[in-house]
Amino acid sequence: MRCLLFVILVSCRALSLAHDGVGDMNAAGATMLKETFDQDTQTELAKRLLAHRHVTLAKGAGPDGSDAIRVAYVGYERGSERIVAHFPLDFAAESATLSFDVCFEEDFQWVRGGKLHGLGPNHPLTGGGERRPDRWSARIMWRRDGQCLTYLYDQDATRKWGVGRATDEPVFSAGQWHSVVLQVSLNTPGQLNGFARIFVDGQEVVKHEDVEFRRTGGDDARIQQFLFSTFHGGNTPECAPVDASGNFTTVYAYFDNIVITEGIQQTPAENGLKGAP
Repeated sequence: MRCLLFVILVSCRALSLAHDGVGDMNAAGATMLKETFDQDTQTELAKRLLAHRHVTLAKGAGPDGSDAIRVAYVGYERGSERIVAHFPLDFAAESATLSFDVCFEEDFQWVRGGKLHGLGPNHPLTGGGERRPDRWSARIMWRRDGQCLTYLYDQDATRKWGVGRATDEPVFSAGQWHSVVLQVSLNTPGQLNGFARIFVDGQEVVKHEDVEFRRTGGDDARIQQFLFSTFHGGNTPECAPVDASGNFTTVYAYFDNIVITEGIQQTPAENGLKGAP
């Protein structure tokens, strides 16, 4: 009887820690969203993205030979046209792990940089909006030559735009698939103990710690939105892809296997990702 009581107490304590964002570092975690873009399992996320004029289904183009999506980055005076969708997760969490596969086509132009996907609360903060206690976002960016960085909107009201920490060396190579993981753990309100980490092909490349994502513990401030967000920019013509004559042009990337899991999950090593579609 004592052994049974001990097990129950330990289990309850572990569950409590997981919901506090402290004890879930190696937890299995519940799936909050999963999209592989295969036609027989497509979710509302796939349908919404495929309704965008710059997103098409690429049959057999995924890293494992399954379907993927192909995104067109259409250059214009503010970089490239925005492909943005905020999609609600199945439930809210204090910490979560986003993973996806990406392949930038051989002639992809990094230019000055651009946005990739991330996580946010009920009302994500992007685009230089006003800081509020329950508003924040955590996204990935690419930089010149294929470097990447965290791009975070935190509670620092002295800043208009997000803050970031970048890799010194390129981590993305055009023409090959990469496995990308973003781990986000929210801070305890009133403390600077949140963090965001990026892994590429199983290797940690960026660690951004001591982050104050939020100043309130309300449910609206918890992780509950997937931010599908990809475009060049910046907001000037110098951010845009151009052809040899200097005219705006279009470049492409593929995405597949989007998964969001509650908790800070262990990142798998690169698992047989193949080259370009």
